[in-house]
Amino acid sequence: MFLFYTEQISDNTLVITGDEHLHCSTVLRKKPADIISVTDGNGYIYTSQITVIAKSKTECQILDSTYQNPIIPEISIAISPTKNISRLEWFLEKSTEIGISSIYLVMTKRTERKTVNLQRLEKILISAMKQSLQTHIPKIKIVSFKELLKSVQNQYDQKYIAHCDKPEMSLKTLYNSDSSAILLIGPEGDFTKDEVNSALEHGYQEVSLGNMRLRTETAGLAGLFYMRYPKI
Repeated sequence: MFLFYTEQISDNTLVITGDEHLHCSTVLRKKPADIISVTDGNGYIYTSQITVIAKSKTECQILDSTYQNPIIPEISIAISPTKNISRLEWFLEKSTEIGISSIYLVMTKRTERKTVNLQRLEKILISAMKQSLQTHIPKIKIVSFKELLKSVQNQYDQKYIAHCDKPEMSLKTLYNSDSSAILLIGPEGDFTKDEVNSALEHGYQEVSLGNMRLRTETAGLAGLFYMRYPKI
């Protein structure tokens, strides 16, 4: 099954535009009367029949719809944007395929990249969602370190911060797979001692991801994998 994506849904019709339309009409050469599957990124898959293929859009009639529940428990990663943006994009793609709920791009004292193209990153999330046949787009938000600690204070059952100063307990040991969790991953230069202490004061537990030093994006993916598949 190939999934298309659109936000333009009204009553029993939907409209596909932009790159999705070009892929449908030009690359896959779909024609009127063809049946396609479309998701809105909010859990729904629409079985749709193409009615019109115009220059800039594909119009469809919705024949049926199904809803897929989001992956539970909710698991989120707060990660500092990497200096090399391609590494962050790789993390977004792979974490979406594994099954992540939310991604916080957290600006820390040692974060080297202070700006990102959020629109481009959202496109990567949509593409990865479709590739892995999921129907929920991970939420993505840019926040400062202090804002993150305050904004998610009561949102997650488990809160962890991974850093390189040899925490005694591993994430594998502490993580409870029955409840929601967020994991903080620092920049290339790691969190400062003040940031670690501030996280601990907000109820976070410091954890290790193993004996090897991992790149920021690798640490984020490893932490997500440990939590999403704790029994492997």
